[in-house]
Amino acid sequence: MIEVTEEAKELFRNVEHPEGTVLRLDPVVDENTGQTMVGIAAGEPREDDQVVEHQGEPLLHIAAPVSEALDGSTLNVVDTPEGPGIGITAPGQEPPTA
Repeated sequence: MIEVTEEAKELFRNVEHPEGTVLRLDPVVDENTGQTMVGIAAGEPREDDQVVEHQGEPLLHIAAPVSEALDGSTLNVVDTPEGPGIGITAPGQEPPTA
């Protein structure tokens, strides 16, 4: 299971997506390198998703392969040149400060 900090949940709350879809964290294959990365996009909910809630409402669906591969990790807020973004901290690591 992936943990999501309250600060990250606040960022996810502000992401708009089309009616009838959910915000998803899915595996994405880079066409140039063939490497699998993690991407955030709107999509259909799936039965085996890890569902992250905020104040009792579904906020983010994490695809089962991502949840399994990153088990014990934490999604948190990181500073980027474009402003706050989402980072992934592996188990046992200290999250960066935003």
